[in-house]
Amino acid sequence: MSTQHYFDQSLLPHSSLRFRMVRVHAGAFLMGSPKDGPDDENDEKPQHRVQLDAFLMAEHAVTQDLWKAVMGTDPSHFKGGMRPVEQVSWFDAAVFCNALSKMTNRSPVYLDPQGQPYGWDGKQWTLPNEGEVQVSLPPNGGEGRGGAGYCLPKEAQWEYAARAGQDESLKYAGSDLLDQVGWYADNSGGETREAGLLMPNALGLYDMIGNVFEWCEDWWADYRAEPQENSPGPEKGVYRVMRGGNWGYGPRNCRLAYRGGRRPDYRGNFIGFRLALQVDG
Repeated sequence: MSTQHYFDQSLLPHSSLRFRMVRVHAGAFLMGSPKDGPDDENDEKPQHRVQLDAFLMAEHAVTQDLWKAVMGTDPSHFKGGMRPVEQVSWFDAAVFCNALSKMTNRSPVYLDPQGQPYGWDGKQWTLPNEGEVQVSLPPNGGEGRGGAGYCLPKEAQWEYAARAGQDESLKYAGSDLLDQVGWYADNSGGETREAGLLMPNALGLYDMIGNVFEWCEDWWADYRAEPQENSPGPEKGVYRVMRGGNWGYGPRNCRLAYRGGRRPDYRGNFIGFRLALQVDG
């Protein structure tokens, strides 16, 4: 993967608030932990090859400022405009992605069983925190006006971007020294911290490790050994994947390969999310 930074800087309508998306080039990587890893890391095995198309990944997790600008409220426990929004479920994150997509003239990705944008009641955005959600992406992403909207990253996209094409043995996103790149139990002070204060990884992505867990689009499932292309994931499940560890976790649970999962309606002060965007080329 190329480590040259390509930014897509978006300005919210009727606002001075901007957010940046980093281009992640197409490529392949080994996902998960190697065979000689500890036995208690079995949910990270088998390590397998994944080929991914290009996509955009947000520079850091969605902040409280961005959430409030789109949704009008702030559910977070640890308040601060540049801190990551938390106390948001997977369903809440899907509604936010839809609302931001509509606000920026993109097509919502998450639909209800009737084919309508999930969370839209015909007049305003709501947070149902339940129900069936379908994923709808135009072929090849469809850049620009009317193209595919903002979404949660697939689990494979998350790990690929976090690794930034670096050695698969790297423990954390951008360094083997956790204090350089992540807020965790030993340095967070027992709370979230503002986004972007620590060292980014080679792609320019901040806080991929620690601070808050980040929801991924996928249902939780065991890994398969065979090579995969764009890693579609299971159609159904009980838990949605979370990646990256959080402010209260120790080093082992902040490793790049570490996997977490919760029911999609769960809200906690250690879970947030990061935006992704499908693109052509």
